[in-house]
Amino acid sequence: MTINQLSASHPLTCSKSQHAKRFSVLRTSIKALCLLSLANFSFASAPQTNPVNSQINSDAVEKTPAIASNTASWYQVRHSNTVTFKTAYGDVVIALHPALAPKHVARFKSLIDAGFYNEQAFYRVVDGFVAQAGSNDTHDASKFPPTLLKPINAEFTQPLNSNVNVVESKDMFAPNTGFLDGFPVGIDQSRKEMWGLHCPGVVAFARNSEKDTASTEFYIVIGQAPRHLDRNMSVVGRVVQGMDVLQKLPRGNMDRGGVLDDITQESKIKQAFVHANNATPYFLQTPLHEEYKKRANTGRNLDNPFFHDNTYGPRPIDVCYYQTKTSNKAW
Repeated sequence: MTINQLSASHPLTCSKSQHAKRFSVLRTSIKALCLLSLANFSFASAPQTNPVNSQINSDAVEKTPAIASNTASWYQVRHSNTVTFKTAYGDVVIALHPALAPKHVARFKSLIDAGFYNEQAFYRVVDGFVAQAGSNDTHDASKFPPTLLKPINAEFTQPLNSNVNVVESKDMFAPNTGFLDGFPVGIDQSRKEMWGLHCPGVVAFARNSEKDTASTEFYIVIGQAPRHLDRNMSVVGRVVQGMDVLQKLPRGNMDRGGVLDDITQESKIKQAFVHANNATPYFLQTPLHEEYKKRANTGRNLDNPFFHDNTYGPRPIDVCYYQTKTSNKAW
């Protein structure tokens, strides 16, 4: 795909000399990641398993494996839906959920398996917003099958999944918000739709202005939740380890929409891989967990001795701030 833009007011230019040709059409691409300090790791309940298997077809690249879900306190992410990006500052681990965007999840894993992201970079990093990664259209297309690089049809929304739990009905950007197996989602029960929210730590595919133009680039939200992007980008997953790593990445040139002037080893992806079956498992807390219920109740009612004024309570809560926790231990 071509180089992307934050907005028309921040045109991006190619970072390599061979890209002297200027673009006639402004391109837009946004990549995000989200994880809150609230969501860091302290847990006390054992994960439970109640698998619900489903087979979802992806594009021609590959088939998405069956999904294991539960409606208990914890969701165990399948190894095949857990990926790691190794950087100069440490590992970034991402949990994927095919029900959010099956074709994009399948493409993401196929690109990783093909080594596409190895020695590529987080080439656009905007402080308090997103870290965007991939090739910035500088890859050698002859090294990869054409089907692996072709554009993917947008997957902005999906049919409402029975494992979704509603948390908030007074959200500013959606009829309801909640979680699908620990992944933050917007919910429209009248339309029977759900979609991934742009909370901190969330991972999505970048695209050009045209909706069906995502192909290889992705972004992670690293700052305030850009919820205006909801229902307009294809969300694939959530960071479960390494938000601190992402915050250390070199920041880009804001005159160029956050694209780095120079790519160094500090911005490089040393290696990306899908986890093997014997790897350490990762777990996402669900909103049915008693710890989460207590935390959400405190947010609504300020039910804590620290607070002295609750004039306007109970109040809505932002699920992007009150995210479910993550762990790599089988509690």
